[in-house]
Amino acid sequence: MLLELHIRNFAIIEEAHLEFGAGLNVLSGETGAGKTIILSALGLLLGSRASPDMIRTGEKEAVVEGRFELEGEAAMPEPAGGRRDGERRELIVRRVIAEGGGRSRVTIDGELATVQSLGKMGASLVQVYGQHEQHSLLRAESHRETLDRYANLDDELASYRERYARAQDIQSRLHELNRRERERADLLELARFRASELERAGLAAGEDEMLSRERTVLSNAGKLASAALEAEQALYGADGAATDTVARAEARLVDAAALDPKLGDALEMIKSARANLEEAARTLGAYASRIEADPARLEEIDNRLQELARLKRKYGGSIDSAIETLERSRAEIGELEGIGESKAQAEAAMAAALDELIAHANRLSSIRHRAGAELGRKMEAELRTLGMRSPGFEPRLGALGPDEAGFEHGGVALGPFGIDTIEFHLSPNVGQPAMPLLRIASGGELSRVMLALKRLEAQRRGVATMIFDEVDAGIGGAVAQVVGRKLKQLSRFHQILCVTHLAQIAAFADCHLTVEKEERRGSTRSRVAVLEPGDRTEEIARMLGGEVSDKFRRAARELIERARE
Repeated sequence: MLLELHIRNFAIIEEAHLEFGAGLNVLSGETGAGKTIILSALGLLLGSRASPDMIRTGEKEAVVEGRFELEGEAAMPEPAGGRRDGERRELIVRRVIAEGGGRSRVTIDGELATVQSLGKMGASLVQVYGQHEQHSLLRAESHRETLDRYANLDDELASYRERYARAQDIQSRLHELNRRERERADLLELARFRASELERAGLAAGEDEMLSRERTVLSNAGKLASAALEAEQALYGADGAATDTVARAEARLVDAAALDPKLGDALEMIKSARANLEEAARTLGAYASRIEADPARLEEIDNRLQELARLKRKYGGSIDSAIETLERSRAEIGELEGIGESKAQAEAAMAAALDELIAHANRLSSIRHRAGAELGRKMEAELRTLGMRSPGFEPRLGALGPDEAGFEHGGVALGPFGIDTIEFHLSPNVGQPAMPLLRIASGGELSRVMLALKRLEAQRRGVATMIFDEVDAGIGGAVAQVVGRKLKQLSRFHQILCVTHLAQIAAFADCHLTVEKEERRGSTRSRVAVLEPGDRTEEIARMLGGEVSDKFRRAARELIERARE
């Protein structure tokens, strides 16, 4: 259960420290005072998404901390990769939101953790019920979700959804094969044309670059031959050539090196230079004798380069992409020529996938029928405790229609969640036939149905803390008192946090906190206080009449006394 909540620089809350106890904890206050902000801050500790917009204006970061106590034999939730002392039964969770779009930081008992691990941990500790969830009961889809949660079908559904996605992939493949079969003649002709054209071209990787280099040489043959000859003469053939000069230097040092060995290294380098110069001269001479203008070869290269440029433009911009196109075209020809066999294989795979999908969907349906019957019985018992004398509640399962299905196989329609439609039916009064919930339920009845569902879900999941955000929407008077009494009963088994505007509910509180908005020095702040018995009477009187008077004080005391009965 939640023991403490500390909030700093979050929205309009500068600083607030809240202590909660076992039983029913009620938060009340004027509209806009900041009650929902407190629940938003608590949501951050349960894995909700953070935003820099949540930081109080003028501050650099917002901080929310909570202390939770694990009750009984509850398993200690594991933070990401963390290890925990098995003797400890408390958790300290901290969330920091930084300004400027910085990522929020999460710590669990001082160890860094991820928001994902925080969300998993929060789901095992706290169940949140907001007023919008009541209206979700008016969507038939939510009935399926509720029954599946009650039946603990998460793993079974994930397995079914995986198979459903696989069948969708095969179906897409079949659709593509059917399309290609219809267009087979045209596609085959096009693929064969591409393959024939590229095969005749005899493409080789890097051929265009190699030919460009050869063309440059042929276009400048005269200039290159002249340069090679002049360099060869300068090194070897002409008077005063470099090799002659080096030879004289070598001869001069031979006798000197005999007198002083220190000149030996220099002599060896001159010998090596002379040999290199002579080799360079021979190479240049051979190059000059070989290179010559070849107009026929140059024309051949130009024609080939033009052909390569055309193919590159047509097939992806490079030789490599044209070669890849050739390989794809060959593969496409093989596929199109064998499309009948491919289609037969895909159809067989589709039939097998749908057989498997139906078997899995039948398991889901069987579990839903058993869970639905059990949920109906338990809901009727819960609704009786909420003031319905002889309620009838039935999760009614039907077959999915063809219009709602993604697949139809053997006369069975299959959708993303199986073969079932699920709709809750309610009979709130004796002798009244059960009718679809979304057609007959009033706001008060919806509130009671949702409260009963949440109670059963929390009981089944073993959740210690339940949070109700304005469950009083659309109810009042006697129904509000019934809901308040039910929340009080729930608080014997779960810690309850309830945000409410109704005095009839607040009167049942074991701990009553009020949220007030105040303006100081041009800034708006929210302040939270735990009410003492006398102050509590004043707050409930305010909730009854807006303005506190002796009349409303008496009514408030009467509500509190009645709640103790």
